[in-house]
Amino acid sequence: MTLGLSTSLRLGAQRAGSRQSFDDSPAAMLGRLATAYLGYPNDSRARLSGVLRMLIQSDEDVGGTASDYLAIVNPGHTVEFTGSRKAVKAARAELDAWARTIYPEGGGLDGLANNQVIELLASPASSLEWYPDEERTRVQGVAVVPAERVRIGTDPATGERTFHQVGLTPAPIRLDPTTYLYAPLITMGGDPHGIPMFLSALRALDRKGRLIENTDRVIELMRQIALVGVELPMPTPQDFGLSSADDPRYAEYKRQYAEDAADMILGLAPKGLFVGPQGTKFTINNVTHSLGGIPDITQENNRRAWTGLHTTAFLRGHLDSTTEALAKVVYPMIEARATNIQAVIARQLEFGLNLHLRLRGIPAVAYVKFQQAESAFKQAEAEAYLTRMQAHKLGKEIAGAAYARRFADDLELSDDEDQHAPPWARDWGGAGEDAQASPGTAPQADQVRLTLAYHRRERAYHAVPIPAPEEAV
Repeated sequence: MTLGLSTSLRLGAQRAGSRQSFDDSPAAMLGRLATAYLGYPNDSRARLSGVLRMLIQSDEDVGGTASDYLAIVNPGHTVEFTGSRKAVKAARAELDAWARTIYPEGGGLDGLANNQVIELLASPASSLEWYPDEERTRVQGVAVVPAERVRIGTDPATGERTFHQVGLTPAPIRLDPTTYLYAPLITMGGDPHGIPMFLSALRALDRKGRLIENTDRVIELMRQIALVGVELPMPTPQDFGLSSADDPRYAEYKRQYAEDAADMILGLAPKGLFVGPQGTKFTINNVTHSLGGIPDITQENNRRAWTGLHTTAFLRGHLDSTTEALAKVVYPMIEARATNIQAVIARQLEFGLNLHLRLRGIPAVAYVKFQQAESAFKQAEAEAYLTRMQAHKLGKEIAGAAYARRFADDLELSDDEDQHAPPWARDWGGAGEDAQASPGTAPQADQVRLTLAYHRRERAYHAVPIPAPEEAV
């Protein structure tokens, strides 16, 4: 596996230099900035994203890390609708019907979320066009627009962002922000295009490919090369039909005999079989090469590759120096990155869902939330949570009502949280059992919330307990 980045950089520099000599207009300069990354100024976004997509399919580290992120980012999702009872009921019916038709090649919204996880790893952004039917009464489908082929600009008349897809037709295709959303994961400076999450790993992965090739070459040489000592029995003059060693023909016969014997030995040597005239003695010494330094070089390069892939050694199966305590420290970092990816994909899915609801004339709002992957440290987290609650209890005893705000902030409790409790929680105890909700915090009577969780095995959405005590849909 060779990425050829160095060659591409040199050729790209030559091409860039030739372009600059002919066109240095501001528009041309902005066009070059829109198609290259700062770290690879003479390469193209399209080629580098293509390389990353190829590596996800062909490289074990890249593909394994992508699979890990799929499992962590999308363990499941829920869709929550808010609006009037009638609107929420209609929105649920639309979701049940829509989920069976949207993105059928990937398995609905869940498969689309998986697709977008990979897109954010290999391309600059989540880039989807939610196209309506001809009558504009519903979202008919969704098209994945490769983000590396989208150029973002500004409309000089209105000052609004413009999005153009290039490379599909001779002229760029303008994408309508009403139905198209470009959502990058990582942006830098004033460039709105974003960068792929795995971009920083390219150089280490290129070096990894060269290290593998060189290691295999040394191993092959160790298998093939050997020092062979041969001691041939030299015939006497009488064996050649000569009377004595003084015969001038004797030297010529010996030379010819040695050449024939060498041809016989070398003819079968590549197969590992050494055959010579009767009485030949062989001494074979295999050539040994030292591979002692290669593991250290490979390990250091792997560390660089994993850092660029935003993964850790223990997720790649290297547990030599990884303890459970260290895993508890570094794994939340992976989860934090996964949360950032979830936010981008949730924004994208919400865009499509709410566009569909608007086209259907349903006054409801949809929210998408991703579940959290099952933790490997449940006991430790439970103990930490118990300690946390004990600390809050002690804080209440010491500070009294003054501590309530800190407790609410820590648990992210809103002022009207008790009003959203499910019906079966009325008999629960607690400080707020007899508390009266303030007039401005009660939810409106005609507003309800419905949360639907996607079940992968059934490939359907099921309602979870409705958080409004007086409503049911």
